[in-house]
Amino acid sequence: MPFKTLASLKKLTNLNAEVAGLAPLESASVVAAVTTDPVQVSVHPFAGGRGKVTNVSLDDVSAIALINKAVAVVKSGDDLWALLDIQHKPKMEQVGRDIRSLHCCPKGESALAIGWDGNAAALAFQNNEVGGRQFVLRGDLRACSLTLDTTYVVVDGAGGGQLRGHPGNTPESGATTRADLPAPAQGMDVLAGGHELSALSKRGGNSVCVVQREGAAALTVKQLMVDGPVADVAVITTSLFVLGADGKLRLYDGETVRQASDGAPVTATYELELRATGQPSVMCATTKGGNKLWVGTKGGDVICCSAVKGGLDI
Repeated sequence: MPFKTLASLKKLTNLNAEVAGLAPLESASVVAAVTTDPVQVSVHPFAGGRGKVTNVSLDDVSAIALINKAVAVVKSGDDLWALLDIQHKPKMEQVGRDIRSLHCCPKGESALAIGWDGNAAALAFQNNEVGGRQFVLRGDLRACSLTLDTTYVVVDGAGGGQLRGHPGNTPESGATTRADLPAPAQGMDVLAGGHELSALSKRGGNSVCVVQREGAAALTVKQLMVDGPVADVAVITTSLFVLGADGKLRLYDGETVRQASDGAPVTATYELELRATGQPSVMCATTKGGNKLWVGTKGGDVICCSAVKGGLDI
């Protein structure tokens, strides 16, 4: 049964600073939000609630990943810092330099760091510290998204590059999914990967490139023109969720995506006014214990809502 509405909108807290990143941890049923200037980490249970807020002695942060419910990794400038015991007074340890991007794994126990030099590192917590196993990337990666069992990447190349899906929590193994992307997708670097549907966009743009599975192996690629500038994208099974810089969260169900014409405007199945403090900045999706969307704003709000199937919150 497809998602039809968004409901149960709840403002969990306001952190009085821009929310720069969100990191779900399905194994522990929590989501972490990180702010920048000042840097704070706020951990919220899936059931909702204000969560525990911890101050961090860094000047700025652009991303966060949870290794487990007590250990996080954040990206500050081009550096990586491990935060140990984040629920109390975290101990900080620098664990990486010259890092282009940091990506959380919702399964936990690991995170993925992409370097500027064409290498990457699989981060893990062992012997009371965060360490990284380095490996060489295949191609020039410009976007990455980890699910519970697959690493999705976009590799630069002809046209708009290629979407690849690699089993596991790194892009080291052979790709089991490949889809060539159209030229308009060139430069898009915000990716939400999924087995049934993947979405690629660029913050501030008004289009989303989707890769939709048709049957066992066939993939359909198309460009959708959506309402308002895009702040972030997420997917759950066959549905697309677009966070708008205009303060609205829009749902496009699988049938809407399937019937949309390539390059044409598409009308949302449902849209929700967030009534947030500040412009929306980041979003993530979780599925354990119910399908939820989590939003952070430039004004410091952390918000969650439920994706509802056929009138029931499932």
